[in-house]
Amino acid sequence: MITLTSIVLLLYAELIIWAYRGISRLKPLDFTSDVNQLKATIIIPFRNEAKRIGPLLESIKKLPTKGTIELLFMDDSSEDESVGLIRAALEDSEADYQILKVIRKSVATKKDAITQGVKAAKHPWIITLDADVSLPDSWWNLMQAGLAQNPDLMLGPIALASENNLLNWLQQIETSGITQLGRGSAGFDRPMVANGAHLAYSKAWFTAVGGFSGNLDIASGDDMFLLKKAVNSKAEILYLNSKEATLTVAGASSWLEYFWQRIRWIKKSQAVGLQNSNRMGLVVTLANLWIIVLLASTFFDSKFWWILGGYFSIKICCDVWLLAYQKLDSSQNLLLKTIVANLVYPWTLIIILLRASSGSYRWKGREYKK
Repeated sequence: MITLTSIVLLLYAELIIWAYRGISRLKPLDFTSDVNQLKATIIIPFRNEAKRIGPLLESIKKLPTKGTIELLFMDDSSEDESVGLIRAALEDSEADYQILKVIRKSVATKKDAITQGVKAAKHPWIITLDADVSLPDSWWNLMQAGLAQNPDLMLGPIALASENNLLNWLQQIETSGITQLGRGSAGFDRPMVANGAHLAYSKAWFTAVGGFSGNLDIASGDDMFLLKKAVNSKAEILYLNSKEATLTVAGASSWLEYFWQRIRWIKKSQAVGLQNSNRMGLVVTLANLWIIVLLASTFFDSKFWWILGGYFSIKICCDVWLLAYQKLDSSQNLLLKTIVANLVYPWTLIIILLRASSGSYRWKGREYKK
């Protein structure tokens, strides 16, 4: 058991060190280019987001309104007050916006929304945002600096809005970990993580690769499928490596929502089949589940308490070391949150994996088979 534990720990430590080195290789944004003339269409798919869209609408009011940004809100059959809130917030502003009804053509309604938005877009750059994000004041200037480098696909960072409860702490550490691993892979020009809550690409590139063709039978994965197409086509991919450009997103508000969201992510990863990303996920999963393996072993031999204690301590050190390195969020009490997350996450992971083995999941009031 000591040998197996050492192997698991070495695999995990190697991944953490690799991500750390990758982050150190990321270059700062070049602000020397003239970015004042760049124009973009921001596509925001939404469904029943009345309770979460407020921060986005407030931050949108601070964006420039002189023909540089077009806003397309894509309504996926919302049954709450989302549409009314958008109109009320923006009707007296100078924002160039439209609220368009999504015409459902496949099981992948978000992909339908984005595809229809791209076709309706009047600007050459496309930015996709989730309806629950909040934009920092300097976001648009930094986006322009990134787009001025003319990438085909640009990956934007996110961080979780901070709250003082167990569910939020767990999601903070999980989100930060995914972000850091994604940054590290991007630093080695082998990006493995994309998030549709903060993504940008050229309209011409999206059209050239056929958009979401080939994966419209999979409900989720708009972000990762585009990343896979970018990697396979050797497209120019840029990571927007800036704390000031990091979007704040709302986490799951309940444990049930959390579980369904993670199950959806697993289904997405399985369907996308991005090998490097899946290998990374496998190492992280194994490292977390090994805590339970060692705990179970203590029932047979008390000496495993020492092995468990050593393994847990070293894993915590690895996690904090990576999470704290050039971090993009402003979260506090990192060590405490990391310890708590490591105590809870292995158990939630078992539930998620067991449920994900079934053929369906629920999201935003709909049931999906894939």
